Order: sequence, then C-alpha cells, then structure tokens
Amino acid sequence: MADPKKPESSTPTAPKRDRSPNFPYIGLGKALERIKVVFDKAKRHEVRVADVAADWKLKATSGSTDRNVAALLAYGLIEDGGSGDGRKIKISDSGWRILEDGRPGVREKMLAEAALKPSIIQQYASLWSGGRPDDTHALSQLKFEGGFTPDGAAQFLRVFDETIRFTKEGESDKIYASEEPEEQQNGGEEEVNIKPPIDKSDPPPVLPQRKAAIVAGERELTTGLLAKDASFRLVVTGKIGVKEIERLIQKLEIDKEILADQEDEEAAN
Repeated sequence: MADPKKPESSTPTAPKRDRSPNFPYIGLGKALERIKVVFDKAKRHEVRVADVAADWKLKATSGSTDRNVAALLAYGLIEDGGSGDGRKIKISDSGWRILEDGRPGVREKMLAEAALKPSIIQQYASLWSGGRPDDTHALSQLKFEGGFTPDGAAQFLRVFDETIRFTKEGESDKIYASEEPEEQQNGGEEEVNIKPPIDKSDPPPVLPQRKAAIVAGERELTTGLLAKDASFRLVVTGKIGVKEIERLIQKLEIDKEILADQEDEEAAN
C-alpha cells in the first residue's frame, strides 16, 4: 500500500531553457540615438524610465524597454536609480561628453572606451583582433564555443559589428551627420565652391557632389544609374521586406504621376 504522505508521482521538472551569455541588446550606434533623445528631452536631469520609453516609441512595461536601458548601462552612457514605476535614468558623465565634447580626439577616445565597456564585446574584440571570421564561421564559433543559442548568436553578431566600428578611427564622424543642414546632406549648392562666371558657350561644368553620410541605424539598400547625368541611392532604416518594398513601389508610382503632371503643365506653358 502506498504511503499517503508521499505522492506516487511528482510533476516533472521543466527542462532548463538554453540562454545565450548576456550582451547588450542594441549596438552602440543605436544606443547613441537613445541617449540623444534623452538629452534632448531632459538634458542631464533624471527622467522616469516610463517617460523616456514613450520618447523612444516603446511601451514602458515592455521587455524591450528594459533591455534598451540595460544596454545603455552596459556602455556606461547612463546611470540609474530606483525600481519599478519609480525607476529613473540620467545621462552619465561619459554619455554627456560623447554628446557634447567637441575637442579633437576626445569623442573618438570615449566612444572606443564605451564600445569595449561590455566585457563580452571586449572578449570577442580581443579574440577577433586580427579580423572577424565570416558570418558562417563566426556564428558557429559563437554557438559551439561561446554557448550562444542560434538566435542569440545572430543578434550578438549584429550588435558586435555595429559596436566595434567605433573603435576604428574616423567612424565617430558618422554619428550625428543628420544634424547638418538639409542642403549639406543632400549635396546642395552650399557644398559647391562656385568659380567665376563661365562663358556660356563652354560645356556646362561638372560640379562636385557630396555623398550624404549614413547615420547610425541606417544602411544603403541599393544604388544605380537612372540616366547619363542621374543616379539614385536608397538609404533605409529598420527591417525591410517584401511588404515594405511594395509600399515603396506604390509611392514611386504616385511620384511618377506627379512628375508627369508637372511636365505636362510646363509643356502647355
């Protein structure tokens, strides 16, 4: 007869879920965008995480908000205090100087330090100091030697690539290129050094064009020629799939109709 004090069976223990080592949820480029938003809104004052989450277009109670805050802490860009609904963050001294210190070399040095502050970024920066392996080999190394899950390995590799570039000379110049006047970003007339008047019988001069800088979070999707004297460059942010491409095509069709109407009006005049 079974002992009534002891259950005949017990609930099986749930298998331990595989987890990757801890690493920042976002790369340093995205982290800089995040603290720029905080600084624009609150300067160096404390701000509730719930409030800054709204500025980031995130839900205050979402895991994504917590992971973003953890990443900013990992890079040393913010300080935090409190807990729950009362948790607050503020820009750290390092974060403030990265945003505001314009002395030559200072920002670059501090960005390199921030990039290597997370121990796991530093670990793989040292391991791959001679050059990162290609994606296939790097992912295998992360999974089989680093203890990453497949998804975690892929995410870490994206974060690593975005972050490690700030340890290389010249990369910090690309951070806030979007703050330049729009004319300068688009290679407008302010970028051209106009020479003295040219005889109209001469062929039109070829003016230098400035390629707009790609800022953190952006990437060049495609480029090409449209005509002998016209080209295009498509810069995007975020995840781009079939649905987004279809929307882009629809937008271009609308633009084509508008241009056709303008050409008709000019021809009529």
